[in-house]
Amino acid sequence: MTGTEDLPDDVKGMPPSRKGAKRKTEIIDAALRIIGRDGILAVSMRAVAVEAAVPLGTVTYYFSNKEELIEAGFQRHTQRETTRIVTAIARLGTLTRADAARGLADFVIEGLTEYREQLITEYQFLNASVRRENLQRASTAWLQTLAAHLEERLTAFSSSIPKTDAKLILSVISGLEVDNLIAPLGPADERAIRAVMERLFQGLGQLWAQNVD
Repeated sequence: MTGTEDLPDDVKGMPPSRKGAKRKTEIIDAALRIIGRDGILAVSMRAVAVEAAVPLGTVTYYFSNKEELIEAGFQRHTQRETTRIVTAIARLGTLTRADAARGLADFVIEGLTEYREQLITEYQFLNASVRRENLQRASTAWLQTLAAHLEERLTAFSSSIPKTDAKLILSVISGLEVDNLIAPLGPADERAIRAVMERLFQGLGQLWAQNVD
């Protein structure tokens, strides 16, 4: 067991404190950078210490093992990504179906460009959740939360089966993300993403119109 002799003075005796919370967050962010750049298997306590530029003892002070650190990384990622996704979903209830299709296409394109590393990290986590029970529980709960937000907004479009429609939309978004993470996004890729979302909402729009009639 690692002692506290190699910890910096501002960490000894913590937490709780703002400095301690900041240091812990920096360690988690370092783990996320490694996952996004090198994959989840590249995470080790020592590698995270090097990435965060802190002593190894500082990492082991906050996290007893790398699985605990990886789970904390997933939780931090979902906090960030939930804010971005829920903000995009919240706009749907005030948009026309055509505008909703454009808005979700913009969301996908934004993720594949401005948040590409974050998106790669996300799919690293989701892939790892197949074999890690703790991540499986966390990812299931997170995806259910996103679906619930989308279901609520789809009622504004007169969807009679918002749960199914939400699952369909989220599945299409995930498919577009996975298909386009291999290489940087180009203009042709963006046009294809917009065409898919427009086609999806055209089809759903016809079904929703039947519910109104």
